Amino acid sequence: MIKFTLIIWVCSFMAGTKCMPPIYFPTIYDSWTECSIAAHEESIKIIKASEPDFFEKNKVGMKYICDPVKTY
Repeated sequence: MIKFTLIIWVCSFMAGTKCMPPIYFPTIYDSWTECSIAAHEESIKIIKASEPDFFEKNKVGMKYICDPVKTY
């Protein structure tokens, strides 16, 4: 069975894309859908925990992947 783990990058989209180091989440998700929903929820938490001007000034957004993990 394939499950998924979430990885999020905080990236500036000004003049190309520059991203901070990835954030790895320990939760294993049963489906792509669950992982994708978590990506958006975690992204909102990251934005809310950051300085308000940081995102606006640097045109920051999130990039994520739900990386497949084989479970036995």
